[in-house]
Amino acid sequence: MPLLNSFYIFMTALFAALIIVPFLRMWALDQGSLDLPDERKLHDTPMPRLGGIAIFLSFLLAIIVYVPVTPVVRGFLAGGLIIFITGLVDDLTELSAKRKFVGEVAACLVAIGLGDLWLSNLGNLFGFGEIILPIWLGVPFTVFAVVGVINAINLIDGLDGLAGGVSLMALAAFFPLGLIDGDQQVIMLTAALAGGLLGFLKYNFYPARIFMGDAGSLTIGFVLGFLAVLTTQQSTSTISPMVPLMILGLPLLDTIWVMTRRILLRESPFSPDRTHLHHKFLDLGFEHRFTVVIIYTLTFFWACSALLLRTAPDYFLLLYLLSTATLFYLGLRYMLRNREKFAFLNRDTAGSLRSSVTYQRIADLVDLVVPGLAFLLWGYMLLGLWGNLAHNAFPWQVAPILLVAGLYLWYRPLSESRQYLQLVIYAAVSMVAIEVWSSDQSFLFGLSLKRWGDIILAVAGLIVIMKIQFSRFGEFFLSTADYLVLAVCIFVALASQHNVLGLNLTGPLFRTVLGILMVRTLCVRGEKYCRLATWPAFAFLVIVSIAGLVD
Repeated sequence: MPLLNSFYIFMTALFAALIIVPFLRMWALDQGSLDLPDERKLHDTPMPRLGGIAIFLSFLLAIIVYVPVTPVVRGFLAGGLIIFITGLVDDLTELSAKRKFVGEVAACLVAIGLGDLWLSNLGNLFGFGEIILPIWLGVPFTVFAVVGVINAINLIDGLDGLAGGVSLMALAAFFPLGLIDGDQQVIMLTAALAGGLLGFLKYNFYPARIFMGDAGSLTIGFVLGFLAVLTTQQSTSTISPMVPLMILGLPLLDTIWVMTRRILLRESPFSPDRTHLHHKFLDLGFEHRFTVVIIYTLTFFWACSALLLRTAPDYFLLLYLLSTATLFYLGLRYMLRNREKFAFLNRDTAGSLRSSVTYQRIADLVDLVVPGLAFLLWGYMLLGLWGNLAHNAFPWQVAPILLVAGLYLWYRPLSESRQYLQLVIYAAVSMVAIEVWSSDQSFLFGLSLKRWGDIILAVAGLIVIMKIQFSRFGEFFLSTADYLVLAVCIFVALASQHNVLGLNLTGPLFRTVLGILMVRTLCVRGEKYCRLATWPAFAFLVIVSIAGLVD
């Protein structure tokens, strides 16, 4: 149940972000709230930078709806609101570094005070015993540490998708740590931020259409910093403080290196320059996208190392982090000084990934498999029909209403009607999902109707994932009908916390989403495939209506 609940938290935040980001982008373009290019920045066109609003609002919605408001959650929300406002004001009016720093410290102090979140045990870092901090030292050290994480995420936000991707990998590592300790608060907070962040990243991957801005990077850094504290400092925690440090190792070490260098040069540690890790890779001649992939790989390496070595002694983890970071630094330094020897690595291009020959070949192969979704949809509809005739788990009166609406939209000579016709198909799919999910009786080869339905959806899901991953330009755009579907999914996710119309909606919801994605992927192929998705839905509605009237 905790995993299922975290799934709904994740999906709610994800759908909310997918809905909010496009509207924020259009509003920012209309209002002129843009990040303008200069000699230090890497983009060459003005770019909306209010994506952090979508991340925070999606995170906030999922938390308010699903997560019990304990003192810890109250601290996260209150401090998060302060840091979000600080970042938003900076995005709109350009705050000075000192004022931004004051906002960061205030947010940390509020979270510490309300949530009782502070570092009291640093672990056995040097092999001489655990380092225990009294409260008068632990609180300022916590502020120092979390502000460091906030600025680490903020400073690494220099390439499309970089800060978001690195943070998403960190959240993906924090999630199993919460499962290991059975910490529901860590699990739910992680799922909420991951959902909002992933929804934003759809529009932020190279080439980006919107930036997260300081409202996003400061908020993400704040949540990650206090997740590290929450994961390691509770009385029931079994996670070493070094594990979150390794997970966040790349942005933290990059920030420490850059700020130390600036201080040694008698410059402000917050003064902008081009000495960050991603700048070094760009100086090697790597293109934007390949640089991001390399940094993702390094982050993934340290996150996996942290999970695999989480039971090792603290001093070993510290030594491991420092030694691997040193080896990487020496390797990068050697490459920078001997660029001519590594010219073979510079094979990336500045063009879009979708325009590459390899991508197009894979996309062609995936397109050959997509028509098979029509057979899977017919099979799933037949299972739903069998289930309906056997036990009728869903009120049959809905079927004739949907059928009349569908036929009207089918014969209405307007292109927009096809969008809303998909809503009728989606509704039929949701009926089928409830009927199949409710059927536990044996069907074929000892498997129940429900299990056969799950097999069909699993195969369809793999095809859909491949199609989304290797989609072409213009495919899978969100229409007005799709926004309505996302809103309904959020509502159903909320309603699934209770029984609606005597139905338990928790199980069918995920299967409904998979069915909707199956229909959407078919309709992307054109009018012919839309008909292949429409006719089984109509057939299901007709037979259910007749069976209900006869009965």
